[in-house]
Amino acid sequence: MTVGEKIRKFRTEQNLLQKDLAQKCRMSESAIRNYELGNRTPSPKHLEVIASALGVSVFAISEPNLNSELGVMHALFEMEENYNLKVVEENGIYCLQAAPKKRGQASISDLVIEWGEANKKYQAGEMTKEEYAHWKDTFPESIAINRRK
Repeated sequence: MTVGEKIRKFRTEQNLLQKDLAQKCRMSESAIRNYELGNRTPSPKHLEVIASALGVSVFAISEPNLNSELGVMHALFEMEENYNLKVVEENGIYCLQAAPKKRGQASISDLVIEWGEANKKYQAGEMTKEEYAHWKDTFPESIAINRRK
């Protein structure tokens, strides 16, 4: 989901018009419209103002930053929503589970299974570190390679 789509999502969930959000942010209505349409990208400062006006974390409306723990968490939250990723606890250990897809959703579980199979081969010594890295670098084309071995 793009930054603009996220802004629109949170704005409409709160039954706010673009005009209402613009007033709360002390911005123009056209700025909010252009952000939502993807014609412009808000600066980090404007993202903070919009997030504050919507009552959400700036990480919830930003592009995922996978170089920070909070960015990774918000990427996982989005994956939970869009791909049916689940957090499960067994004996005090929390894991991510790629649940079977819901109607109309991409099947992340099938892709995670492929990854798990490649990783299992790497851990068993059936793939070298270089082969495993190449498998990841060429994914999804590498799925066919994984099935042949």
